[in-house]
Amino acid sequence: MIKQKKKWVLVADGARARIFLKTHKHLENAMGYDLIAKNLKDSEAGSAKPGRTFESSNPTRHAYSPRTDWHQHQKDLFAQELCDVLEKANLEKDIDELILIAPAKTLGGLRAHLSKQLTAKVSAEISKDVTKLTEPELLEFLEREI
Repeated sequence: MIKQKKKWVLVADGARARIFLKTHKHLENAMGYDLIAKNLKDSEAGSAKPGRTFESSNPTRHAYSPRTDWHQHQKDLFAQELCDVLEKANLEKDIDELILIAPAKTLGGLRAHLSKQLTAKVSAEISKDVTKLTEPELLEFLEREI
C-alpha cells in the first residue's frame, strides 16, 4: 500500500495562525488549537514614548522618531514562533509537504525563518489573508487555488 503524504497547510496573518493536516477532502487542525501572537503594548515591547532632544540652534525640543517599528517587530517574532512549531513537527517526521497561505509581508517573514530542509518541502505559497475562513471554506479555497 502506498503511504499517504502528510500535507500540512499553514494559514496565517501577522497575529493569528492555524495549521492543518490536509487529506484528500478533509482538513484537520494539526495542533488542536489556533496560534495567537502576544499583543504587547508599546510600553511592554519597547518605549511608550520616543525620547526628546533639544534643537541645536534654539531651545525648541522635539521627539526622536522611533528606530524600531514595534508592531512589525511583533509580527516578525510571531513568524519565528510559527517556524519553530513547523521545524519541531518536521523533526518528528510529520511533514512531507507544506503549503503556506498568508499575506505577502507575513510570507516574507516566514521565508526568512524557515530552514533549508523545510523550505524544500514547500509545495505552494499563496499570498492572501484567509485566516477568517471556516474549515469547509478553506478546503474549497485550496481546491480552487492548488
